[in-house]
Amino acid sequence: MKTAFLQYANLPQGDVKRVIISECDKTLTHKLSEISVDCFLTAQNSGLSCDIASHPDILCYHFGNGSFLIDSSQNELCRLLLESGADVITTDGIYGLYPNDCALNCADIGDFIICNEKIANPAILSFAKTNGKTVVNVRQGYSKCSVCICGHNIIITDDLSVYRAVSQYPKIKALFVEKGSVTLKGRDYGFIGGCTGLIGRSKLFFNGDLSFHSDCKKIIGFLKDNDISYIEIKNKPLTDVGSIIPIIEVI
Repeated sequence: MKTAFLQYANLPQGDVKRVIISECDKTLTHKLSEISVDCFLTAQNSGLSCDIASHPDILCYHFGNGSFLIDSSQNELCRLLLESGADVITTDGIYGLYPNDCALNCADIGDFIICNEKIANPAILSFAKTNGKTVVNVRQGYSKCSVCICGHNIIITDDLSVYRAVSQYPKIKALFVEKGSVTLKGRDYGFIGGCTGLIGRSKLFFNGDLSFHSDCKKIIGFLKDNDISYIEIKNKPLTDVGSIIPIIEVI
């Protein structure tokens, strides 16, 4: 079996064999192991609020093709990525409270990168320009948290400002769902993007039981309409762990 880093960030073309996830959820690690997906774990950044201090979508950004921008607190993750053949650049720009924790929290969905341009790390904006990607500027700093990437230019979001922004682009298929069904310890609620990630070309993983979501039927219908299957963890509340970031796939 031959594997490689995803050519396109967040959008596997084959079965995913390795992801980046937070160290904080052992149930998730176990479930992924059951389906033969290995995990690189993020560690806590002591300069961040403890509820999101180890969230991957806060601490790392994958440009695609094994090129990463990683928070400088992630020594072990950087070591593992480098040993796997990745190109890693570190940044000291992730610290404190919102919006200073959002510089890497951008959602590359294929032809578009959804982010708050005032907050996003300049390297991400430069990457978008160089690679012909359209930046969808949104008010929400937690852009990646708020966007469940279902496929190429296909998303689910629980942020109304994000939904209104992407609706201006006919190439983007988007579903809006209500907030409040995703848990995040220490906060009133988590985000739909923070409990999900693609583990195959058209296979979405939910960290929890989809039936716990108030818009479950809408989500299932949207996925079916776009030929996307899903895996869930039964009898577990949908839990925001800072996204499941696919990085290595079967080719």
